[in-house]
Amino acid sequence: MSILSDIFSKFISRKTNVKLFGIGGSSAPWTGDMWEHDTMRAVVDTIATHAAKGKFKHVILGKDGHVSKVIYNSKITKLLNERPNDLMSGYDLKYKLVAQLETKTLAVAWIRRDEKGNPIAVYPIDYGTLEVREVKGGGYAICFTDKDGIEHALYIQNCIVLRKYFNNRDVYGDGNGPIYKVLDMSKASDDNFIDSLKKANKIRGVFVNKKSMLDSDDVKKSQEEFAKRFENASENGGIVGLDSMENFQPLNMSSFSANAAQMKEISNRIFTYMRTPERIVQCTYSEQEGIAWTESRIEPIWQQFGEAVTNAFFTEHERECGNRIVITGGVLTGTSVQTRVTLIGTTREIGMFTTNEQRELLGYPPIEGGDTIQVSLNYVKSTNQDYYQTKKTKEENDGNSHGTAEEIGEDNTVISGADTGITE
Repeated sequence: MSILSDIFSKFISRKTNVKLFGIGGSSAPWTGDMWEHDTMRAVVDTIATHAAKGKFKHVILGKDGHVSKVIYNSKITKLLNERPNDLMSGYDLKYKLVAQLETKTLAVAWIRRDEKGNPIAVYPIDYGTLEVREVKGGGYAICFTDKDGIEHALYIQNCIVLRKYFNNRDVYGDGNGPIYKVLDMSKASDDNFIDSLKKANKIRGVFVNKKSMLDSDDVKKSQEEFAKRFENASENGGIVGLDSMENFQPLNMSSFSANAAQMKEISNRIFTYMRTPERIVQCTYSEQEGIAWTESRIEPIWQQFGEAVTNAFFTEHERECGNRIVITGGVLTGTSVQTRVTLIGTTREIGMFTTNEQRELLGYPPIEGGDTIQVSLNYVKSTNQDYYQTKKTKEENDGNSHGTAEEIGEDNTVISGADTGITE
């Protein structure tokens, strides 16, 4: 029994112990062919590696739908980013779930909770087959068979569920059936090439003995004797001696497989299906190509991941209070150092980044006290610019004074005066 199967057996219900009635269907058929194909595995690894670099953050949304607060000491994000379970790091969890999403089009992780309902661990479900069933009395359950053939059932509200190609099936991804034929073509070409190479290395030529009326034993004996002479010649000068009754015709066997253009077309179809260019996989992409791919391929996964985690970890009331889990990542990690330096220089005076965020962009470690935002005093709210320049309010400058501001301190706070429109 695998380690995860043992954990599931201890902490979650068996399928036979849960009263279920069906809504029909099951997860899409899946084989390991995608993961065992070299090009496909390279593409999936590229996607999962970049997606796993994102960091979970706990934020609170205000009534206007914008972030009003960031919870930096959130236990949920600490669990997800650092150590979701005793076997994995946060990076491992994200990588595995994204890899399953790409290969199976359905990825599931189970949230283990303590007796008070607090999340204490997250485990990815490495399932063989999976189906969602409705539970009598309300709710839904995920019923799956693990790699050891053991059946389990999980309440779906305790699961993180990610789907891809979600169209024809009720609750599952549609699978990767369209690409299997392309993988079969690639595999057939590789197999033919290997088989041809083996035959070409074993069959050197045709030996003809001109002696008439030889029985099969004599033919075999003559063949074996010539093979020994051939092998001996390869080690001693490379010349084989033949008498007048013998003849050897060498065979030039060429390996047969798809040509370079055909193999290129097969690879391009894989890259197109996975929406990941070859230059991205080979890490030879330009700055603009990297940004475009991240925005179109990785950021949608982050959005989907954040919404799935939010729904799994928070109750409806907590979500109504604005609690959300989002993923932010290194959108600028694919950019050049020059671009990052330019960005820092452009935004420095308006306080867009903290000192540590600027250092992170340049690859330096954080420093103590570096999480404070610093801004230039050369900027002021547009509604206060009259006072900032003339020590008078807009009404005073317009001749409609209701009071004056006599003095302003060094820290730009009002010391005395009335009706200036500025508060301390």
